Amino acid sequence: MVQKQFSGLLGSRSRNQKLRIGMTQIMSVALAGMLLVFFTVSKFIQSNTIIRSEPTAKNNNGHNLQMQSSKISVPEPRSGRQSKNNELMQPEPQPDSNQSLNQTQKQNSFHFIISSDCTSYQRWETLTQLHSAQSVQQCGRFTWIVSGCLDDEDEHAGKGKGGAHSDVLTHSSLLQEVEKHFPRVTISNEEVAFHIGRDVSLAMDNSHLKESDASRDCHSIHPHVHFTPDFSDMSKYPGPFSDGKKRRSFVNRQNKTMCGNFGNIYKFNNKPNGLHHWAVDFLRKEGTDGGEAVVLVDPDFLFLNKFEFPAGNDMVAPGKPAAAKYGLGGQFLDFNLTRICERAPLSQSDSAQNKPCPFQTISNGDVHKYYSAGAPYIIHIEDVLAFSQRWVELVPPTYDEYPLLYAEMFAYSMAAADLNLKHNLIQGLFTGCMTSWPHTHGVEEHEALEISAKNYANLFENPVSGASFDPESGGAVSCFLPPLSPPPFLHYCQRYLFATPYTKDAMEDRVVHFFAKRRVDHDILDCNRKVVLEPFVEDKSTKVPHGSERNWHTLAVCATVRAINFAKSKAGCPIKTD
Repeated sequence: MVQKQFSGLLGSRSRNQKLRIGMTQIMSVALAGMLLVFFTVSKFIQSNTIIRSEPTAKNNNGHNLQMQSSKISVPEPRSGRQSKNNELMQPEPQPDSNQSLNQTQKQNSFHFIISSDCTSYQRWETLTQLHSAQSVQQCGRFTWIVSGCLDDEDEHAGKGKGGAHSDVLTHSSLLQEVEKHFPRVTISNEEVAFHIGRDVSLAMDNSHLKESDASRDCHSIHPHVHFTPDFSDMSKYPGPFSDGKKRRSFVNRQNKTMCGNFGNIYKFNNKPNGLHHWAVDFLRKEGTDGGEAVVLVDPDFLFLNKFEFPAGNDMVAPGKPAAAKYGLGGQFLDFNLTRICERAPLSQSDSAQNKPCPFQTISNGDVHKYYSAGAPYIIHIEDVLAFSQRWVELVPPTYDEYPLLYAEMFAYSMAAADLNLKHNLIQGLFTGCMTSWPHTHGVEEHEALEISAKNYANLFENPVSGASFDPESGGAVSCFLPPLSPPPFLHYCQRYLFATPYTKDAMEDRVVHFFAKRRVDHDILDCNRKVVLEPFVEDKSTKVPHGSERNWHTLAVCATVRAINFAKSKAGCPIKTD
Protein backbone atom coordinates (compact mmCIF):
# COMPACT_ATOMS: atom_id res chain seq x y z
CA MET A 1 0.00 0.00 0.00
CA VAL A 2 2.73 2.36 1.04
CA GLN A 3 4.76 1.37 -1.97
CA LYS A 4 1.82 2.07 -4.28
CA GLN A 5 1.26 5.43 -2.64
CA PHE A 6 4.97 6.17 -2.97
CA SER A 7 4.93 5.02 -6.58
CA GLY A 8 1.86 7.18 -7.21
CA LEU A 9 3.60 10.16 -5.58
CA LEU A 10 6.67 9.63 -7.72
CA GLY A 11 4.44 9.46 -10.80
CA SER A 12 2.70 12.71 -9.86
CA ARG A 13 5.99 14.49 -9.26
CA SER A 14 7.27 13.26 -12.61
CA ARG A 15 4.20 14.60 -14.37
CA ASN A 16 4.51 17.98 -12.63
CA GLN A 17 8.18 18.16 -13.50
CA LYS A 18 7.40 17.45 -17.14
CA LEU A 19 4.69 20.14 -17.03
CA ARG A 20 7.10 22.69 -15.56
CA ILE A 21 9.70 21.88 -18.20
CA GLY A 22 7.10 22.21 -20.93
CA MET A 23 5.92 25.54 -19.63
CA THR A 24 9.50 26.77 -19.41
CA GLN A 25 10.12 25.81 -22.98
CA ILE A 26 6.95 27.55 -24.14
CA MET A 27 7.88 30.71 -22.26
CA SER A 28 11.39 30.60 -23.69
CA VAL A 29 10.03 30.29 -27.19
CA ALA A 30 7.57 33.12 -26.58
CA LEU A 31 10.26 35.33 -25.08
CA ALA A 32 12.55 34.60 -28.00
CA GLY A 33 9.75 35.51 -30.36
CA MET A 34 9.06 38.73 -28.54
CA LEU A 35 12.75 39.63 -28.59
CA LEU A 36 12.89 38.89 -32.28
CA VAL A 37 9.89 41.13 -32.97
CA PHE A 38 11.33 43.89 -30.77
CA PHE A 39 14.71 43.67 -32.48
CA THR A 40 13.13 43.77 -35.93
CA VAL A 41 10.96 46.80 -35.08
CA SER A 42 13.92 48.58 -33.57
CA LYS A 43 15.99 48.05 -36.68
CA PHE A 44 13.13 49.30 -38.83
CA ILE A 45 12.69 52.46 -36.77
CA GLN A 46 16.41 53.06 -36.71
CA SER A 47 16.72 52.68 -40.49
CA ASN A 48 13.97 55.29 -41.06
CA THR A 49 15.06 57.91 -38.59
CA ILE A 50 14.50 61.52 -39.89
CA ILE A 51 17.83 63.25 -40.14
CA ARG A 52 17.84 66.88 -39.03
CA SER A 53 21.62 67.28 -39.05
CA GLU A 54 24.45 65.04 -40.01
CA PRO A 55 27.44 64.36 -37.78
CA THR A 56 30.69 65.84 -38.95
CA ALA A 57 34.21 64.59 -39.02
CA LYS A 58 37.52 66.30 -39.68
CA ASN A 59 39.59 65.84 -42.77
CA ASN A 60 43.36 65.97 -42.73
CA ASN A 61 43.29 69.75 -42.93
CA GLY A 62 40.95 70.11 -40.01
CA HIS A 63 37.93 71.20 -42.07
CA ASN A 64 34.48 69.83 -41.34
CA LEU A 65 33.25 67.12 -43.68
CA GLN A 66 29.69 65.91 -44.05
CA MET A 67 29.62 62.23 -43.10
CA GLN A 68 27.85 59.86 -45.41
CA SER A 69 24.94 57.97 -43.92
CA SER A 70 22.85 55.09 -45.09
CA LYS A 71 19.89 56.52 -43.23
CA ILE A 72 17.04 58.10 -45.18
CA SER A 73 17.00 61.92 -45.06
CA VAL A 74 13.45 63.33 -45.12
CA PRO A 75 12.86 67.04 -45.74
CA GLU A 76 11.15 69.16 -43.11
CA PRO A 77 7.36 68.97 -43.38
CA ARG A 78 5.92 72.04 -45.21
CA SER A 79 3.18 72.45 -42.64
CA GLY A 80 5.54 73.12 -39.76
CA ARG A 81 8.19 71.63 -37.51
CA GLN A 82 8.38 70.51 -33.91
CA SER A 83 10.00 72.67 -31.29
CA LYS A 84 11.83 71.29 -28.29
CA ASN A 85 8.65 71.33 -26.24
CA ASN A 86 6.82 69.51 -29.02
CA GLU A 87 4.78 72.56 -30.10
CA LEU A 88 4.07 73.04 -33.79
CA MET A 89 6.10 75.92 -35.23
CA GLN A 90 5.67 77.75 -38.53
CA PRO A 91 8.17 76.82 -41.24
CA GLU A 92 11.09 79.16 -41.55
CA PRO A 93 10.70 81.33 -44.69
CA GLN A 94 13.15 80.30 -47.34
CA PRO A 95 14.47 83.01 -49.70
CA ASP A 96 13.13 82.69 -53.24
CA SER A 97 16.22 83.09 -55.39
CA ASN A 98 14.16 83.79 -58.51
CA GLN A 99 12.12 86.42 -56.72
CA SER A 100 15.25 88.05 -55.35
CA LEU A 101 16.77 88.05 -58.82
CA ASN A 102 13.64 89.60 -60.29
CA GLN A 103 13.68 92.32 -57.65
CA THR A 104 17.25 93.13 -58.60
CA GLN A 105 16.43 93.07 -62.29
CA LYS A 106 13.49 95.38 -61.77
CA GLN A 107 15.81 98.01 -60.37
CA ASN A 108 18.68 97.64 -62.81
CA SER A 109 17.70 96.32 -66.23
CA PHE A 110 15.19 98.81 -67.62
CA HIS A 111 16.28 100.76 -70.67
CA PHE A 112 13.74 103.53 -71.28
CA ILE A 113 13.37 104.62 -74.90
CA ILE A 114 11.61 107.91 -75.66
CA SER A 115 10.83 108.40 -79.34
CA SER A 116 10.07 111.91 -80.60
CA ASP A 117 10.40 114.23 -83.57
CA CYS A 118 12.94 117.06 -83.53
CA THR A 119 10.62 119.92 -82.62
CA SER A 120 10.58 122.47 -79.81
CA TYR A 121 7.18 121.02 -78.88
CA GLN A 122 8.37 117.50 -78.14
CA ARG A 123 11.64 118.83 -76.75
CA TRP A 124 9.97 120.39 -73.69
CA GLU A 125 7.81 117.27 -73.30
CA THR A 126 10.80 114.92 -73.26
CA LEU A 127 12.94 117.09 -70.98
CA THR A 128 10.03 117.32 -68.54
CA GLN A 129 9.66 113.54 -68.62
CA LEU A 130 13.35 113.00 -67.89
CA HIS A 131 13.19 115.35 -64.90
CA SER A 132 10.10 113.56 -63.63
CA ALA A 133 11.99 110.26 -63.83
CA GLN A 134 14.78 111.74 -61.78
CA SER A 135 12.33 113.11 -59.21
CA VAL A 136 11.08 109.56 -58.44
CA GLN A 137 14.66 108.20 -58.56
CA GLN A 138 13.86 105.87 -61.43
CA CYS A 139 16.65 103.39 -62.06
CA GLY A 140 17.65 102.42 -65.55
CA ARG A 141 19.15 103.79 -68.73
CA PHE A 142 17.48 106.49 -70.80
CA THR A 143 17.81 106.89 -74.55
CA TRP A 144 16.06 109.65 -76.47
CA ILE A 145 15.50 108.78 -80.13
CA VAL A 146 15.08 112.04 -82.08
CA SER A 147 13.91 111.87 -85.70
CA GLY A 148 14.09 114.51 -88.39
CA CYS A 149 16.46 117.22 -87.14
CA LEU A 150 17.67 119.85 -89.60
CA ASP A 151 21.27 120.49 -90.50
CA ASP A 152 22.73 123.55 -88.79
CA GLU A 153 22.77 125.58 -92.01
CA ASP A 154 18.99 125.02 -92.39
CA GLU A 155 18.07 126.33 -88.94
CA HIS A 156 15.70 129.07 -90.14
CA ALA A 157 13.85 126.70 -92.45
CA GLY A 158 12.14 125.00 -89.53
CA LYS A 159 10.39 127.98 -87.98
CA GLY A 160 6.77 127.08 -87.23
CA LYS A 161 6.95 123.90 -89.31
CA GLY A 162 6.56 121.41 -86.47
CA GLY A 163 3.50 120.03 -84.67
CA ALA A 164 1.37 122.58 -82.81
CA HIS A 165 3.17 125.28 -84.85
CA SER A 166 6.45 124.51 -83.13
CA ASP A 167 9.91 124.86 -84.63
CA VAL A 168 11.84 122.04 -86.26
CA LEU A 169 15.26 122.10 -84.59
CA THR A 170 18.80 121.36 -85.66
CA HIS A 171 20.96 118.73 -83.98
CA SER A 172 23.01 121.43 -82.29
CA SER A 173 20.11 123.55 -81.02
CA LEU A 174 18.41 120.53 -79.49
CA LEU A 175 21.60 119.34 -77.78
CA GLN A 176 22.37 122.80 -76.44
CA GLU A 177 19.03 122.87 -74.65
CA VAL A 178 19.44 119.32 -73.37
CA GLU A 179 22.86 120.12 -71.94
CA LYS A 180 21.38 122.88 -69.79
CA HIS A 181 19.33 120.22 -68.04
CA PHE A 182 21.64 117.20 -68.28
CA PRO A 183 25.28 118.27 -68.80
CA ARG A 184 26.47 114.66 -69.20
CA VAL A 185 24.27 113.89 -72.19
CA THR A 186 25.93 111.73 -74.87
CA ILE A 187 25.05 110.94 -78.47
CA SER A 188 25.43 107.74 -80.45
CA ASN A 189 25.77 108.92 -84.08
CA GLU A 190 29.36 109.17 -85.34
CA GLU A 191 28.45 111.15 -88.45
CA VAL A 192 26.29 113.65 -86.60
CA ALA A 193 28.86 114.02 -83.83
CA PHE A 194 31.61 114.76 -86.34
CA HIS A 195 29.43 117.19 -88.30
CA ILE A 196 28.51 119.30 -85.27
CA GLY A 197 31.90 119.09 -83.61
CA ARG A 198 31.05 116.71 -80.80
CA ASP A 199 33.25 114.03 -79.20
CA VAL A 200 33.12 111.27 -81.81
CA SER A 201 34.70 108.74 -79.43
CA LEU A 202 31.61 108.86 -77.23
CA ALA A 203 29.40 108.29 -80.26
CA MET A 204 31.43 105.31 -81.47
CA ASP A 205 31.31 103.34 -78.24
CA ASN A 206 28.74 103.24 -75.47
CA SER A 207 30.95 101.27 -73.09
CA HIS A 208 31.66 104.39 -71.05
CA LEU A 209 28.04 104.26 -69.93
CA LYS A 210 28.28 100.77 -68.45
CA GLU A 211 30.52 101.59 -65.50
CA SER A 212 28.43 104.54 -64.44
CA ASP A 213 25.28 102.46 -64.83
CA ALA A 214 26.68 99.71 -62.62
CA SER A 215 27.48 102.12 -59.80
CA ARG A 216 24.66 104.64 -60.17
CA ASP A 217 22.38 105.28 -57.22
CA CYS A 218 19.31 106.16 -59.31
CA HIS A 219 19.40 109.79 -58.12
CA SER A 220 20.68 111.20 -61.41
CA ILE A 221 19.97 110.59 -65.07
CA HIS A 222 22.45 110.85 -67.93
CA PRO A 223 20.40 110.58 -71.12
CA HIS A 224 21.77 109.27 -74.38
CA VAL A 225 20.53 110.84 -77.63
CA HIS A 226 20.25 108.90 -80.86
CA PHE A 227 19.46 110.88 -84.01
CA THR A 228 17.64 109.33 -86.96
CA PRO A 229 16.38 110.60 -90.32
CA ASP A 230 12.77 111.63 -90.71
CA PHE A 231 10.52 108.70 -91.64
CA SER A 232 7.19 110.57 -91.70
CA ASP A 233 6.96 111.09 -95.49
CA MET A 234 4.71 108.24 -96.64
CA SER A 235 5.20 109.12 -100.31
CA LYS A 236 8.56 107.34 -100.07
CA TYR A 237 6.81 104.01 -99.53
CA PRO A 238 5.34 102.31 -102.64
CA GLY A 239 1.57 102.12 -102.56
CA PRO A 240 -1.61 103.34 -104.23
CA PHE A 241 -1.57 106.67 -102.37
CA SER A 242 2.12 107.56 -102.45
CA ASP A 243 1.73 110.05 -105.31
CA GLY A 244 -0.78 112.08 -103.28
CA LYS A 245 -3.44 112.02 -105.99
CA LYS A 246 -5.84 109.75 -104.12
CA ARG A 247 -7.03 110.24 -100.59
CA ARG A 248 -6.88 107.41 -98.07
CA SER A 249 -10.12 106.47 -96.31
CA PHE A 250 -11.52 103.82 -94.00
CA VAL A 251 -15.11 102.58 -93.64
CA ASN A 252 -15.83 101.59 -90.05
CA ARG A 253 -18.31 99.07 -88.67
CA GLN A 254 -21.06 101.70 -88.64
CA ASN A 255 -20.49 102.12 -92.38
CA LYS A 256 -19.07 105.59 -91.80
CA THR A 257 -16.27 106.70 -94.09
CA MET A 258 -13.35 108.17 -92.17
CA CYS A 259 -10.56 110.13 -93.84
CA GLY A 260 -7.41 111.11 -92.03
CA ASN A 261 -5.92 114.58 -91.94
CA PHE A 262 -2.29 113.49 -92.12
CA GLY A 263 -2.10 112.89 -95.85
CA ASN A 264 1.37 111.74 -96.84
CA ILE A 265 2.99 113.07 -93.64
CA TYR A 266 2.45 110.54 -90.86
CA LYS A 267 4.90 111.46 -88.10
CA PHE A 268 4.03 108.40 -86.02
CA ASN A 269 5.94 106.32 -88.55
CA ASN A 270 9.04 107.67 -86.80
CA LYS A 271 8.39 105.47 -83.78
CA PRO A 272 8.93 101.99 -85.35
CA ASN A 273 11.62 103.24 -87.73
CA GLY A 274 13.43 105.19 -85.03
CA LEU A 275 13.39 102.16 -82.73
CA HIS A 276 14.81 99.94 -85.47
CA HIS A 277 17.47 102.50 -86.42
CA TRP A 278 18.58 102.69 -82.78
CA ALA A 279 18.48 98.90 -82.31
CA VAL A 280 20.84 98.29 -85.23
CA ASP A 281 23.34 100.79 -83.81
CA PHE A 282 22.98 99.67 -80.19
CA LEU A 283 23.35 95.95 -80.89
CA ARG A 284 26.37 96.60 -83.10
CA LYS A 285 28.08 98.31 -80.15
CA GLU A 286 26.79 96.45 -77.13
CA GLY A 287 25.01 93.27 -78.18
CA THR A 288 22.37 91.59 -76.04
CA ASP A 289 24.55 90.48 -73.13
CA GLY A 290 22.95 92.98 -70.77
CA GLY A 291 19.57 91.28 -71.01
CA GLU A 292 17.82 94.63 -70.78
CA ALA A 293 14.09 95.20 -70.84
CA VAL A 294 13.48 97.99 -73.34
CA VAL A 295 10.60 100.25 -72.23
CA LEU A 296 9.21 102.32 -75.11
CA VAL A 297 7.21 105.42 -74.13
CA ASP A 298 5.92 108.57 -75.79
CA PRO A 299 7.13 112.09 -74.95
CA ASP A 300 3.86 113.06 -73.27
CA PHE A 301 4.39 110.67 -70.37
CA LEU A 302 5.30 111.75 -66.84
CA PHE A 303 6.67 109.62 -64.05
CA LEU A 304 4.41 109.78 -61.00
CA ASN A 305 6.04 106.80 -59.32
CA LYS A 306 8.88 104.38 -59.89
CA PHE A 307 8.19 102.12 -62.83
CA GLU A 308 8.22 98.45 -61.94
CA PHE A 309 6.02 95.47 -62.61
CA PRO A 310 2.99 95.12 -60.33
CA ALA A 311 3.00 92.16 -57.97
CA GLY A 312 2.23 88.88 -59.70
CA ASN A 313 3.69 89.91 -63.06
CA ASP A 314 6.90 88.30 -64.26
CA MET A 315 9.77 90.16 -65.83
CA VAL A 316 9.92 90.10 -69.60
CA ALA A 317 12.11 87.47 -71.22
CA PRO A 318 13.06 86.60 -74.79
CA GLY A 319 9.80 85.83 -76.56
CA LYS A 320 7.72 87.16 -73.62
CA PRO A 321 7.08 90.92 -73.89
CA ALA A 322 4.66 93.02 -71.87
CA ALA A 323 2.72 96.24 -72.36
CA ALA A 324 -0.03 98.34 -70.92
CA LYS A 325 -3.49 97.06 -71.77
CA TYR A 326 -5.38 99.42 -74.08
CA GLY A 327 -8.96 99.32 -75.28
CA LEU A 328 -8.21 99.32 -79.00
CA GLY A 329 -9.11 95.65 -79.25
CA GLY A 330 -9.47 93.89 -82.58
CA GLN A 331 -10.54 96.79 -84.77
CA PHE A 332 -7.76 95.96 -87.20
CA LEU A 333 -9.45 92.63 -87.94
CA ASP A 334 -11.85 94.69 -90.10
CA PHE A 335 -8.99 95.92 -92.29
CA ASN A 336 -8.19 94.27 -95.60
CA LEU A 337 -5.60 92.02 -93.98
CA THR A 338 -4.96 90.09 -97.17
CA ARG A 339 -3.93 93.26 -98.94
CA ILE A 340 -1.68 94.29 -96.06
CA CYS A 341 0.00 90.88 -96.00
CA GLU A 342 0.51 90.88 -99.76
CA ARG A 343 2.35 94.19 -99.54
CA ALA A 344 4.35 93.12 -96.47
CA PRO A 345 4.75 89.32 -96.55
CA LEU A 346 6.33 87.80 -93.47
CA SER A 347 9.07 86.30 -95.63
CA GLN A 348 10.52 87.97 -98.70
CA SER A 349 11.17 84.68 -100.49
CA ASP A 350 9.21 83.97 -103.68
CA SER A 351 7.62 80.88 -102.15
CA ALA A 352 6.18 82.95 -99.31
CA GLN A 353 4.56 85.68 -101.37
CA ASN A 354 1.12 84.06 -101.33
CA LYS A 355 1.25 82.60 -97.82
CA PRO A 356 -1.06 84.20 -95.23
CA CYS A 357 0.41 86.19 -92.38
CA PRO A 358 -0.39 84.93 -88.88
CA PHE A 359 -2.24 88.17 -88.03
CA GLN A 360 -4.84 87.21 -90.66
CA THR A 361 -6.03 84.22 -88.67
CA ILE A 362 -5.90 85.31 -85.01
CA SER A 363 -9.17 85.52 -83.13
CA ASN A 364 -10.69 88.58 -81.54
CA GLY A 365 -10.30 86.85 -78.20
CA ASP A 366 -6.56 86.41 -78.69
CA VAL A 367 -6.23 90.06 -79.70
CA HIS A 368 -7.84 91.16 -76.43
CA LYS A 369 -5.76 88.67 -74.44
CA TYR A 370 -2.32 89.28 -75.97
CA TYR A 371 -2.20 92.10 -78.51
CA SER A 372 -4.43 95.01 -77.47
CA ALA A 373 -1.29 96.77 -76.34
CA GLY A 374 0.03 100.29 -75.95
CA ALA A 375 2.80 102.29 -74.33
CA PRO A 376 4.64 101.59 -72.19
CA TYR A 377 5.76 98.65 -74.32
CA ILE A 378 8.32 96.40 -72.59
CA ILE A 379 10.38 94.17 -74.91
CA HIS A 380 13.45 92.09 -74.20
CA ILE A 381 16.51 93.40 -76.00
CA GLU A 382 16.91 90.08 -77.84
CA ASP A 383 13.52 90.61 -79.51
CA VAL A 384 13.82 94.29 -80.40
CA LEU A 385 15.64 94.02 -83.72
CA ALA A 386 13.39 91.41 -85.37
CA PHE A 387 10.24 92.92 -83.91
CA SER A 388 11.03 96.50 -84.91
CA GLN A 389 11.85 95.31 -88.43
CA ARG A 390 8.44 93.66 -88.78
CA TRP A 391 6.74 96.72 -87.27
CA VAL A 392 8.50 98.93 -89.81
CA GLU A 393 7.28 96.75 -92.68
CA LEU A 394 3.65 96.79 -91.58
CA VAL A 395 3.04 100.50 -90.91
CA PRO A 396 2.86 101.74 -94.56
CA PRO A 397 0.26 99.21 -95.80
CA THR A 398 -1.67 99.53 -92.53
CA TYR A 399 -1.73 103.32 -92.83
CA ASP A 400 -3.07 103.02 -96.36
CA GLU A 401 -5.95 100.91 -95.03
CA TYR A 402 -6.50 103.01 -91.89
CA PRO A 403 -5.18 106.58 -92.35
CA LEU A 404 -5.84 107.60 -88.76
CA LEU A 405 -3.86 108.19 -85.58
CA TYR A 406 -3.64 104.61 -84.33
CA ALA A 407 -2.35 102.97 -87.53
CA GLU A 408 1.10 102.40 -86.03
CA MET A 409 -0.45 100.88 -82.89
CA PHE A 410 -2.47 98.41 -84.93
CA ALA A 411 0.65 97.61 -86.95
CA TYR A 412 2.41 96.93 -83.65
CA SER A 413 -0.28 94.39 -82.71
CA MET A 414 -0.05 92.69 -86.09
CA ALA A 415 3.76 92.53 -85.94
CA ALA A 416 3.57 90.94 -82.49
CA ALA A 417 1.07 88.36 -83.75
CA ASP A 418 3.24 87.56 -86.77
CA LEU A 419 6.22 86.79 -84.52
CA ASN A 420 4.09 85.03 -81.88
CA LEU A 421 5.14 87.59 -79.27
CA LYS A 422 2.21 87.17 -76.91
CA HIS A 423 2.18 90.13 -74.56
CA ASN A 424 1.49 90.13 -70.87
CA LEU A 425 -1.06 92.96 -70.87
CA ILE A 426 -0.82 94.76 -67.54
CA GLN A 427 -3.43 97.03 -65.97
CA GLY A 428 -2.38 99.99 -63.84
CA LEU A 429 0.87 101.04 -65.53
CA PHE A 430 -0.45 104.48 -66.41
CA THR A 431 -3.44 106.79 -66.17
CA GLY A 432 -4.76 109.97 -67.74
CA CYS A 433 -5.49 109.01 -71.35
CA MET A 434 -6.92 105.99 -73.18
CA THR A 435 -7.59 104.26 -69.87
CA SER A 436 -9.78 104.64 -66.81
CA TRP A 437 -8.76 106.59 -63.72
CA PRO A 438 -7.27 104.52 -60.90
CA HIS A 439 -9.51 103.05 -58.22
CA THR A 440 -8.79 104.03 -54.65
CA HIS A 441 -8.60 101.20 -52.12
CA GLY A 442 -9.93 101.83 -48.66
CA VAL A 443 -11.20 104.89 -46.85
CA GLU A 444 -7.77 106.38 -46.17
CA GLU A 445 -6.70 106.34 -49.81
CA HIS A 446 -10.03 107.79 -50.92
CA GLU A 447 -9.71 110.60 -48.36
CA ALA A 448 -6.14 111.26 -49.50
CA LEU A 449 -7.42 111.64 -53.06
CA GLU A 450 -10.03 114.20 -51.94
CA ILE A 451 -7.59 116.15 -49.79
CA SER A 452 -4.85 116.15 -52.46
CA ALA A 453 -7.23 117.60 -55.05
CA LYS A 454 -8.76 120.16 -52.67
CA ASN A 455 -5.34 121.32 -51.53
CA TYR A 456 -4.35 122.14 -55.09
CA ALA A 457 -7.68 123.80 -55.90
CA ASN A 458 -7.42 125.85 -52.73
CA LEU A 459 -4.27 127.53 -54.08
CA PHE A 460 -6.49 129.25 -56.65
CA GLU A 461 -9.40 129.95 -54.32
CA ASN A 462 -7.11 131.54 -51.73
CA PRO A 463 -4.01 132.53 -53.71
CA VAL A 464 -0.78 133.08 -51.84
CA SER A 465 2.27 134.47 -53.58
CA GLY A 466 4.42 131.61 -54.78
CA ALA A 467 2.19 128.95 -53.25
CA SER A 468 1.31 127.33 -56.56
CA PHE A 469 4.88 126.22 -57.12
CA ASP A 470 7.65 125.21 -54.78
CA PRO A 471 10.92 124.40 -56.60
CA GLU A 472 11.82 121.96 -53.85
CA SER A 473 8.46 120.19 -53.95
CA GLY A 474 9.59 117.40 -56.28
CA GLY A 475 7.35 118.32 -59.19
CA ALA A 476 4.46 116.01 -60.10
CA VAL A 477 4.94 113.70 -57.13
CA SER A 478 4.14 116.55 -54.73
CA CYS A 479 0.51 116.52 -55.86
CA PHE A 480 -0.28 113.17 -54.20
CA LEU A 481 -0.57 112.93 -50.43
CA PRO A 482 0.03 109.54 -48.77
CA PRO A 483 -1.34 106.93 -48.68
CA LEU A 484 -2.52 107.80 -52.21
CA SER A 485 -0.10 106.07 -54.57
CA PRO A 486 -0.55 106.90 -58.26
CA PRO A 487 0.49 104.53 -61.08
CA PRO A 488 3.99 104.88 -62.58
CA PHE A 489 2.95 107.08 -65.51
CA LEU A 490 0.58 109.91 -66.38
CA HIS A 491 -0.17 110.04 -70.11
CA TYR A 492 -1.38 113.61 -70.62
CA CYS A 493 -2.71 113.36 -74.15
CA GLN A 494 -6.03 115.06 -73.43
CA ARG A 495 -7.41 118.14 -71.68
CA TYR A 496 -7.85 118.12 -67.88
CA LEU A 497 -9.95 120.68 -66.02
CA PHE A 498 -11.58 121.62 -62.72
CA ALA A 499 -13.54 124.59 -61.40
CA THR A 500 -13.25 126.78 -58.34
CA PRO A 501 -14.86 127.22 -55.88
CA TYR A 502 -14.12 123.52 -55.75
CA THR A 503 -17.01 122.34 -53.60
CA LYS A 504 -19.76 124.37 -55.24
CA ASP A 505 -21.65 123.75 -58.46
CA ALA A 506 -22.99 127.29 -58.82
CA MET A 507 -22.05 129.03 -62.07
CA GLU A 508 -21.64 132.53 -60.64
CA ASP A 509 -18.08 133.53 -59.78
CA ARG A 510 -16.88 130.21 -61.12
CA VAL A 511 -13.44 129.89 -62.72
CA VAL A 512 -12.49 126.88 -64.83
CA HIS A 513 -8.80 125.91 -64.75
CA PHE A 514 -7.35 123.46 -67.26
CA PHE A 515 -4.22 122.04 -68.84
CA ALA A 516 -3.77 121.18 -72.52
CA LYS A 517 -0.32 120.31 -73.82
CA ARG A 518 -0.76 122.13 -77.13
CA ARG A 519 -1.38 125.37 -75.26
CA VAL A 520 2.04 125.31 -73.61
CA ASP A 521 4.60 127.70 -75.08
CA HIS A 522 7.29 125.66 -76.77
CA ASP A 523 10.05 127.70 -75.13
CA ILE A 524 8.54 127.23 -71.67
CA LEU A 525 11.81 125.76 -70.36
CA ASP A 526 13.88 128.63 -71.74
CA CYS A 527 15.50 130.65 -68.95
CA ASN A 528 14.45 133.85 -70.72
CA ARG A 529 10.89 133.02 -69.64
CA LYS A 530 11.11 133.64 -65.91
CA VAL A 531 7.43 133.26 -65.00
CA VAL A 532 6.15 129.87 -63.87
CA LEU A 533 3.47 128.03 -65.77
CA GLU A 534 -0.02 128.26 -64.28
CA PRO A 535 -3.14 126.35 -65.36
CA PHE A 536 -4.96 127.96 -68.25
CA VAL A 537 -8.38 129.55 -67.66
CA GLU A 538 -11.52 128.50 -69.54
CA ASP A 539 -14.93 130.08 -69.90
CA LYS A 540 -16.92 129.51 -66.72
CA SER A 541 -19.77 127.80 -68.61
CA THR A 542 -17.48 124.92 -69.60
CA LYS A 543 -18.68 121.56 -68.31
CA VAL A 544 -16.34 120.04 -65.74
CA PRO A 545 -16.14 116.51 -64.27
CA HIS A 546 -17.66 115.61 -60.91
CA GLY A 547 -16.93 113.21 -58.08
CA SER A 548 -13.81 111.08 -58.15
CA GLU A 549 -13.19 111.94 -61.80
CA ARG A 550 -13.02 115.63 -60.86
CA ASN A 551 -10.36 114.86 -58.27
CA TRP A 552 -8.21 112.98 -60.79
CA HIS A 553 -8.61 115.76 -63.37
CA THR A 554 -7.47 118.26 -60.75
CA LEU A 555 -4.42 116.17 -59.88
CA ALA A 556 -3.59 115.71 -63.58
CA VAL A 557 -3.52 119.51 -63.93
CA CYS A 558 -1.39 119.73 -60.81
CA ALA A 559 1.05 117.04 -61.97
CA THR A 560 1.63 118.42 -65.47
CA VAL A 561 1.98 122.05 -64.37
CA ARG A 562 4.31 121.25 -61.48
CA ALA A 563 6.38 118.82 -63.55
CA ILE A 564 7.04 121.52 -66.17
CA ASN A 565 7.97 124.11 -63.53
CA PHE A 566 10.15 121.56 -61.75
CA ALA A 567 12.02 120.83 -65.00
CA LYS A 568 12.52 124.56 -65.53
CA SER A 569 13.93 125.02 -62.04
CA LYS A 570 16.37 122.12 -62.48
CA ALA A 571 17.90 123.87 -65.49
CA GLY A 572 19.05 126.59 -63.10
CA CYS A 573 16.58 129.15 -64.43
CA PRO A 574 15.58 131.98 -62.06
CA ILE A 575 11.81 131.73 -61.63
CA LYS A 576 9.35 134.36 -60.55
CA THR A 577 6.46 133.03 -58.50
CA ASP A 578 4.37 136.17 -58.36
